[in-house]
Amino acid sequence: MSRDLRDELVALTCDMVRIESIADRPDQLDAAISYVAAYLADIPGLTIEHSLANGKPALVVTMRPTRAPALMINGHLDVVVGRPEQFEPTLREGRIYGRGAQDMKGSCAVMLRLIRDLAALPERPDVGFQFVTDEEIGGAEGTGRLLREGWRCGFMLCLEPTDLGILFEHKGGMWVELRLPGRPAHGSRPWEGHNPIENLATGLAAIRRRFPQPTGPNEWRTTVTPTRMIAGEGGSRNQVPASALVTFDIRWTSETSPDAIQAILTECFPGAEIVVSAAGPGLYTDPEHPEVCRVAEILERRSGRSPRFYREHFATDARYYTSAGIPAICVGPVGAGLHSDEEWVSVDSLVDLYAVLWEYVT
Repeated sequence: MSRDLRDELVALTCDMVRIESIADRPDQLDAAISYVAAYLADIPGLTIEHSLANGKPALVVTMRPTRAPALMINGHLDVVVGRPEQFEPTLREGRIYGRGAQDMKGSCAVMLRLIRDLAALPERPDVGFQFVTDEEIGGAEGTGRLLREGWRCGFMLCLEPTDLGILFEHKGGMWVELRLPGRPAHGSRPWEGHNPIENLATGLAAIRRRFPQPTGPNEWRTTVTPTRMIAGEGGSRNQVPASALVTFDIRWTSETSPDAIQAILTECFPGAEIVVSAAGPGLYTDPEHPEVCRVAEILERRSGRSPRFYREHFATDARYYTSAGIPAICVGPVGAGLHSDEEWVSVDSLVDLYAVLWEYVT
């Protein structure tokens, strides 16, 4: 691949890292989409749809005038919160450091260059590209909405960072708020009240027995993780609290279901009010699917070794398509520091990703 390609991927990634496109900055989410639109503005013949829902902009590009291309490539431009200096990218030892470099503005840079080069072909392939801005908060107004509005495809590639491996399955997610009622009383006379903290402790122990915590990433099981607890809000330190609240981050495998988990929560916390604040399906695509095998063959030719097929505990936007019966996988660049203070992406792997996608598409 040419030096021009490498240099442009670095420049595009760095430009986008400088945009502070976090969930509560709608101006910056719009700036990220506007950057994409400006790059595409001088490429003739593209079909571009720019849309907005609940402050979350999205842009879809197709090489042909269709809402159901044979292939859809998906990337998100939103990032998690970072320190101000993380939005000033640096290039060191072949790595781009900065918030979103790995997750996943490097991949979006690859998408942009790929659009430009595919558009220059005498016969354009039947491929589309989705740029969304709400993946980090669930994707409902981005990829999920686009699916609901009728966007389809034969196969989807989501360019989440995978170290050039193939992510073919991940867990579903559910976020629950559970409130236990109590009866206030003076702290010195607890028998006159009902302390919900005791019920909370008993219930948490019961949940841990039903859903033991994995000892490492290779244990594939449903997890029910308490993430926040509040008791006695607005009360005093010498008062039995009127209620206790706990929130759960739940990641479920195909062996369980959201309904079954809710039933177990009801059993472990009798009398509790349970509210599911958000939920999303899991991802699964048969690793022997012909299109997955094609991607794997190209990755192997590029690297000289078989790509890693794996499952993941967190969620991606690819799940929206598999839940609609459309095969989808994640494949993306090499990097580290996902959501951390030292996030980086390998420039060589961005070039590799471009080459793999070019060969697959053409």
